[in-house]
Amino acid sequence: MYPPINQIKQYYAEAPVMFVDMFMNTMPQGSKDSERFTAPNVAGLIIPLKGSAIFSLNGTPYSMNTNTIVHAGPSMEIDIEVLHDEVWQYAVLHYQIAGNRKVMFPFFNQHFSISIDGNRMLSDMTHQLMKHYITPTNMARISCKGLFLKLLETILSSPSKIIENENENLMATAARFLHEEYFKPITIQDLALQLGIERRRFAYLFERYTGLTPIHYLTEIRIRRAKELLRSGNTVAEVAEKVGYIDNFYFSRVFKKQTGMSPTEFKKLYENASE
Repeated sequence: MYPPINQIKQYYAEAPVMFVDMFMNTMPQGSKDSERFTAPNVAGLIIPLKGSAIFSLNGTPYSMNTNTIVHAGPSMEIDIEVLHDEVWQYAVLHYQIAGNRKVMFPFFNQHFSISIDGNRMLSDMTHQLMKHYITPTNMARISCKGLFLKLLETILSSPSKIIENENENLMATAARFLHEEYFKPITIQDLALQLGIERRRFAYLFERYTGLTPIHYLTEIRIRRAKELLRSGNTVAEVAEKVGYIDNFYFSRVFKKQTGMSPTEFKKLYENASE
């Protein structure tokens, strides 16, 4: 199960979660474990610390490595198969929801995965939580409560960073496309569809990435290229066609709006300066 990350964030933001206990386990390479169940009455977060494995819950397999966290509900059937030539080490953090409020939060009883960025700090925090958990003092118990919530915050902020990086890569691809294909009839709607993003969302991300709207960015590229072509002796009609404008009158209006002079005036100004 792969629910939207915003729904998972809302769940943990609203649910009165309480850290209960935890354990760590290491399995040899190529080993398997089955016919076991998750703990009753508590939910758990399975945090990979080393290696990779197929971790199945109620028959649903999750491919787990240090880029994946899996949530397990209570009393779920477990099957684990360790992959590759490395031991599989993981931690399970059990938590509870106060009182009888679990019915208000269906995610408590479900299994799902969360993609993360392999944050080294997450492993360090998990080991730190384990250290406090096995320390039988009141202050250690208080530290466990705070560390558990901090771990949740770290886990849930990680997908945002992944999405941000993916968005930056997509916007870099879009900008490169505009630089390479500026002379073709391009619509922002078509470009957004090509990248698999809703048009308004694409426009917002592109402006945040470049500082310009997609149309303004494309216009800047075209006008800069038009200036080069006008300096090279091309006619206004030739330049309009070469930079992607079918209507040279419309091109002239855009050029004047961007530069303060018409293409003809710009061309004459450059010719006079060259004499």
